[in-house]
Amino acid sequence: MTSNLMDKYVKNTTTFLKSFTKMFFAEKYNEEISNEFISTYIDSRIYSYGENEQRFFYRRIYASLVKKKKELQKQFPKLDERVFEDNLRIYQFVFYIDGVRPISDLDEFVRLICASRKTKFEVQDAIKNFQGRILKSIKKYQEEKEEFLQKYETSDFSLDIEKYILIDNTYKVNIDYKFKIPYIYSNKVINEVFNDGTVNEDKLIIEYILLTVICIKDINKGNFATKYLVDFANTLFKKQGKLKQTLKILENSAIQDKIFLKIYYKDFEENKELIYSLMKDGFRFAIIIDNTFNPTLMEIKKLSIFKYMLVPEDCKHSEKIKEYQRKISNIIIYDC
Repeated sequence: MTSNLMDKYVKNTTTFLKSFTKMFFAEKYNEEISNEFISTYIDSRIYSYGENEQRFFYRRIYASLVKKKKELQKQFPKLDERVFEDNLRIYQFVFYIDGVRPISDLDEFVRLICASRKTKFEVQDAIKNFQGRILKSIKKYQEEKEEFLQKYETSDFSLDIEKYILIDNTYKVNIDYKFKIPYIYSNKVINEVFNDGTVNEDKLIIEYILLTVICIKDINKGNFATKYLVDFANTLFKKQGKLKQTLKILENSAIQDKIFLKIYYKDFEENKELIYSLMKDGFRFAIIIDNTFNPTLMEIKKLSIFKYMLVPEDCKHSEKIKEYQRKISNIIIYDC
């Protein structure tokens, strides 16, 4: 069975933050308030929710946390103001631990955490070797983050990622295989098998996993703008079990916001109800215009539900659709 890498990644981050804040605050730890801040951090850090008017990534996250602090103060008026302020201030450390901002010297950074814990946060518990424990915890978290992404790297497959001309932050993705296939098979036969039937469906699972890893790396850097257009097998529309299994990889709103599945207009017409249902579930599609399409302005406008309308140069309607390109912003003419 396939799994959702982004859900696992979010869970790992959440688990660490809960452990870190609990260890840091010790007897002053307030689980309910801490969890509220963690949830806000995850929403802003990974899902880009919140105060997007801020230019710098860490300031966007911090602005969301400040907003959450004000909401919690109203929600819990009897709590000491210090609880909210301390739970906000601890994220000045989290930004560095979680890679939002760079750490030049981890050992020195941990010493700063420990010193601030006693002076600014006034946590005076007697945890034995707190500095060593917090250093070990941070190192383990950062190593596990790196290993989590590395374990999905493969020498057998790679992604070919190429930018669409004149379309900002938009890339087309194809999967390439690097393993050797016996010489008795011609390149034509190999390509036909690789891009058809069950093999074509199965390779999508590998492609979506590899692309999800790239999306996670983008998100780690605060890059939410880049979009990727990937292949989709129309045969999956008739295989509900395998369709669900394949799309489970992408079943996370942060990933769904970055990955668009390419489908032909003919397949859209034949599977509208299912595709609309998938779109309601957050999956995004880019539609490829084929010769079955009626290229009127009205029909083109109906496709405005798709962020991208791909028009191959060899499509018999390409010249007609080019006339509308200035009026319709989601049209991409491309060379096959």
